[in-house]
Amino acid sequence: MINPLLTSDEPLLLEDAQKLASQSLDFALLVSGGLSEESWKSIYSILDELARALKKGGILFVQGLPSQLPSLGVYLDQKLKFKYWIVLESTKRDFTKGLPSVHSGVLMYVKGNTFAVNKVRVPHEYCFACGRTLKDWGGKAHLMNPSGAAISDVWKSLEGEDNYSSLGVTFYQRLLKMVDIDEKEMSGWAAPKNALPIPQTKGMIKESKIAYQPNLFSILQTVNSDDQPEDQNKEFPGFNVILQGDALEVLKKYPDESIDLVFADPPYNLDKSYNVYNDELATKEYLDWCNQWLDEYIRILKPTGSLFVLNLPHWSMYHADYLNKRLYFQNWIVWDALSEPRGKLMPAHYSLLFYTKQKEGFTFNYEGLKNLDSRVYCLRASCVRSRKSRGENKQEPLTDLWWDIHRIKHRRDRDYHPCQLPEGLLKRIILLTTNPNDVVLDALAGTGTTIITAAKLGRRFVGIDIDPYYVELMQNKIKEIQLNGKITRIPVKKSKIGLTKKELQLELRSLAKKLGRLPTPEDVKTYSRYELKVYFDVFPTWGKAIKAAKLEIADDKNG
Repeated sequence: MINPLLTSDEPLLLEDAQKLASQSLDFALLVSGGLSEESWKSIYSILDELARALKKGGILFVQGLPSQLPSLGVYLDQKLKFKYWIVLESTKRDFTKGLPSVHSGVLMYVKGNTFAVNKVRVPHEYCFACGRTLKDWGGKAHLMNPSGAAISDVWKSLEGEDNYSSLGVTFYQRLLKMVDIDEKEMSGWAAPKNALPIPQTKGMIKESKIAYQPNLFSILQTVNSDDQPEDQNKEFPGFNVILQGDALEVLKKYPDESIDLVFADPPYNLDKSYNVYNDELATKEYLDWCNQWLDEYIRILKPTGSLFVLNLPHWSMYHADYLNKRLYFQNWIVWDALSEPRGKLMPAHYSLLFYTKQKEGFTFNYEGLKNLDSRVYCLRASCVRSRKSRGENKQEPLTDLWWDIHRIKHRRDRDYHPCQLPEGLLKRIILLTTNPNDVVLDALAGTGTTIITAAKLGRRFVGIDIDPYYVELMQNKIKEIQLNGKITRIPVKKSKIGLTKKELQLELRSLAKKLGRLPTPEDVKTYSRYELKVYFDVFPTWGKAIKAAKLEIADDKNG
């Protein structure tokens, strides 16, 4: 047991937090979904005190609803360093007129630039039908860690825990496991006590017997008409067009309330190789730019229309905080799309914000899409065919947690763009919120996934991009659809060296076993059957090459 774990209850949260000594806590946990309306009035002051009380390297966890966490995150960004928005699966609820909700969230912030977090692993999951792993490793099963999968920032499969107004025991224990400090020496604070799955122990801060009251705040506001641009609708470019130019300038040419669906997947403000975008904009400059095209999106959106924005959780907090004052929040959709392993938590959470101009009465075709194949099955085509031929077809409802659409991984399916989206993602969005002949607009269209998908589904489209390369690429794709009804991709030829990544990684794993350590490039020159140049031709970094070798060393240590 953590010694001591300080807890607090309402209405003494702020008073108790003020009594905490500065830099005395290894971690703090605030379950904002369990706060009363009265406590919410002082939530920013409570966050101030917790930030003050954290040690250097201390961690602050803040649980809450996706509709409310963004404003807390934007505030905390001024005081601590954002690390993760962890998704906590929960029981199904209907908070809005959009998709059923099945998750709350936990913001994870740290004090300072360094912190210690354990890598937590969970057992591999296996397909109910074929018995293979639920995750399709695509020929990379040799990279599986035998002790289990490292957890990502999307925590699923938790047997119906209610994590909206309280924190379930599974998540609570996992959060504490992440704090890399001996439990006997760890100092922590958690509140409110009635929202925590912990025993009543000594050493607690003074309690109060106030009854729990759910948080009933409404964040929905309408657009102020005074914010509308004065000069608009010049040189209307029409529909079914692909336009080159600055997004803001082109959007101003479209009339008010003329578009049924607006979508954007903006550059993530990370170090990625785009053709024209300067994706290293300072934070304020980046967010100001996003807010400008969001204002245009709001202006051109029809009353029955929908707005979707895809971004990393950190930037989505800012988008949501901005949009909450201007449109109606429907869903913070979690696209569970695991990317390259990085950090102690595997990054899988991409945030897809869903907003509408009206609280209800917007286009929403849920009935035709509401059932999905159950997640107890893998997505391998061979397994799908086999089990459906046997009549095995468990299903579950479509919610705001999308786990069944994979990122584009194979280069045969990808154009030259670092963040190309799969058609399946846009197909679901378009079918869900538009009807045939409706207009779909993407002002940061890139390789044109939104536009191509809209055309295939019989929707009109407007594609805008600043890069002439992508504009020409989209135009050629549209022509190909018009001529052939589909896009033909050129097969990717096998490397001239005739060796796969898997073969090279297994070679390095074998070397690691012989050497009892990770092999270096010099070891390859001495012991490997293949030349060192071959490895660097196939892998972008040495770290990628020795991925399987690391498993061998880990096995030896655990054995």
